[in-house]
Amino acid sequence: MMRSILVLIMVTAVLTLSAFTQDVPVKEKNITLEFENIHIKDIEFISGNKIEIEHAKDTDVTIVKENQKVIIKADKTAKIDLFLPSEKTYTLLEDGGKIEFNENRVTIIEGEEKVVEFRDGGLFVTEDGGTVEISSEGIIVNDGDEYVEISSRGIIVESPDETQHITGFWGQLLGGAINFITRHSVGWIGNNPGFIVKHIINDDDNAGGVNIGFNFSDGDKITKEFHETFNPRRGCKLNVHNRNGKIEIKSWKEDYIDISAILETNKSEDEFKKIKIEVLDKDGCTINTKALEKNPKVNVHYEIKVPKSVKINKINSSNGSILIIDCEGEMKLNTSNGRIEIFDSKGSFNVRTSNGGIEFVNLNGNAEAITSNGAIRVVRTPGIKKAVTSNGKITIEIKEQMKDDIYLSTSNGSIRITLDPSLDLNIDVSTSNSRIDLNGIEVTTSQFSKDNISGKINKGGKKITANTSNGSIKFYKLEK
Repeated sequence: MMRSILVLIMVTAVLTLSAFTQDVPVKEKNITLEFENIHIKDIEFISGNKIEIEHAKDTDVTIVKENQKVIIKADKTAKIDLFLPSEKTYTLLEDGGKIEFNENRVTIIEGEEKVVEFRDGGLFVTEDGGTVEISSEGIIVNDGDEYVEISSRGIIVESPDETQHITGFWGQLLGGAINFITRHSVGWIGNNPGFIVKHIINDDDNAGGVNIGFNFSDGDKITKEFHETFNPRRGCKLNVHNRNGKIEIKSWKEDYIDISAILETNKSEDEFKKIKIEVLDKDGCTINTKALEKNPKVNVHYEIKVPKSVKINKINSSNGSILIIDCEGEMKLNTSNGRIEIFDSKGSFNVRTSNGGIEFVNLNGNAEAITSNGAIRVVRTPGIKKAVTSNGKITIEIKEQMKDDIYLSTSNGSIRITLDPSLDLNIDVSTSNSRIDLNGIEVTTSQFSKDNISGKINKGGKKITANTSNGSIKFYKLEK
């Protein structure tokens, strides 16, 4: 035992002597990165406000900060590990295009349009007005008049020339098998933005440049605008039901509700006749997107501004993201395919999406997040009670004493818990196919192994239960 400890100390000492860390403080939320003669070994997202670069001690690496740009360069090719603050967005520029990324997604943009996006365990491509999606829903190609789906439902092909629905036993078996293999391959990459960005930066013969090898066009979209205002009654509870498209709701200082929407189609203006935006009461508190004909090819994107007196209630979209900023209410948010984000809000938050990530930042009130495929991130939300995903990582920051026990679970992804080490907590964490790292957090344990730890931090208190069937669980001290 003593020999093993001595060997561990010697190995740690050698690694410490051979590695060197530089850091640069970054207060900005959006940062442009530039690399010269840099090869990235690994990218990891960390808490705090410092970009950290780790490299061999004998390697000459220079870091220059110019306003919102950070330049990392070397005279000769240098290999580094890059640690990026997780609450920020990063941009790489090359040949008139750009790549934006954070710890949840990677987006490739040409002009002002997103052409490729890795997020929530999926790959989404827009080309010539059509879309290609490889996600938990299946492999879906939608090119205007032509539609192809390969999923657990089977193999479906619809076009003006032919319609084939192979949805019986053999169709479901073959479609499901193809989808399973592709989805899990893409899913792992889609849930690892650092892995994608590392290989983008390391492209171009390790010169550190960024090579955007895409040339997509977004096609000709036809749009139509909707705009109305309403004077809400006292005690108004806002309810919104959308079919295809995003919903954004923000509070403002005015005393009326402002509803703006963009209707969008890749077909003809006649498509707009197949859909109707209904405001079902005179004070604008109930909004519904109604299909007048079967399967209209129209997306409706809402932007709604409300007075603080209006409470947010039920918000639903069958296919699209939901964003809530600085609002109050007993919120029940659901979408079947899209991301849900809530910032700087009060009340209670019951959030579910079947395919997309969830993000809570600075919420006051009880909160639950459940998704079947996507990452979950929780920051400055002491009322968080549950975060569950079937395929994606969970990141949570605990700055103050918890109001209730917390349950964290993912079936395929890591769990990262950053907390104030002075808090009084109980923990019960386990993983079936990886390891647990406490990273200096002191725990009085009743159960301890590499994949199962139970015990208390300081005096003990509210309990954090965390488990994953395939991924690590890591604790970090919150940087003050």
